[in-house]
Amino acid sequence: MARADLLKKIFRGYKLGDRQMFMEAAKDIIDEERKKAHVVLANELARILEKGKPLPGPGAFIPLEPLPKDSDRGASLLEFRQPDRYLDDLVLLPEQRDCFEEVLYEFRRWDILECHNLRPPHKLLFCGPPGCGKTATAEALSRELGIPMLYVRFDAVVSSLLGETAANLRKVFDYAAQGSWLILFDEFDAIGRSRDDELEHGELKRVVNSFLQMLDQFSGKSLVVAATNFEQSLDPALWRRFDEIIRFDKPAPDQIGLLLRKKLASKKGAVLPSESMTPRLTGMSHAEIERICLDVLRAAVLRGDSTYTLQDLEKAIEKQERRKQTLQNITASDKPHIAKE
Repeated sequence: MARADLLKKIFRGYKLGDRQMFMEAAKDIIDEERKKAHVVLANELARILEKGKPLPGPGAFIPLEPLPKDSDRGASLLEFRQPDRYLDDLVLLPEQRDCFEEVLYEFRRWDILECHNLRPPHKLLFCGPPGCGKTATAEALSRELGIPMLYVRFDAVVSSLLGETAANLRKVFDYAAQGSWLILFDEFDAIGRSRDDELEHGELKRVVNSFLQMLDQFSGKSLVVAATNFEQSLDPALWRRFDEIIRFDKPAPDQIGLLLRKKLASKKGAVLPSESMTPRLTGMSHAEIERICLDVLRAAVLRGDSTYTLQDLEKAIEKQERRKQTLQNITASDKPHIAKE
């Protein structure tokens, strides 16, 4: 292989995180140096290759450009994530599954659609109560498409300085335009609140205007996902910008049984969760049920057993019920009390 082709191959392998491609090109370069009688250099390259930190596996992303930062505090505005879950790992409603399959199908055929002056649906809004799978689904879509996730850090994006929040959002979109990603705006209501809300000050209203313009102008080959627990607070103009709006709710009884079986699949149980535990879990979120399952699995592992027991499940559920009651008490104590006359 020509020297130029080897260099292209090694750079391409690095950029794509393709360990096999990278290693093949590196070894070909070493062989080439040996043939040129550059034995010292070849041996040194071989030692570096053997002792150096290995590349991540296929599909892993290796960032070459530094992440954008907030100019005021120097905090990173984005976070790279490499999700490891798939849609099959989640418990979704049939209509949700159909929607996501269609999004994936069309996104993978972006270039075909673009040839006909069309684009796939690539702006999604996830809404619903916390812990019901919005972030997990975004991670699964990222994994299914084989593109890295850019997680927008609103704790760094939102600034107290006049005009700085909009400037930070511009940095986020400019960076995202350089590649293909799943861009997750989690807790989206932090910047998307209604401009008609009298409690919001002028700066946040300007931020909404700026975000609308940036979202409209963004032409990157990426999947943009916004997630919120408070969809009622979003500005009405934002809803029209999204191609798909998907609602996530707490799991129904049949979903609870499936969720338990999925999460406890690594261990055999002395009881069928879907039959005996479902009534007590009704009203809990996906995250709460997953926490119960993790407690059950930990108990079995630490006990040295290959199975979980009814007692493990009972104990984990009681623990979650106490936790939920504690959170409810805290929330209730934070509400102002109105004295009765």
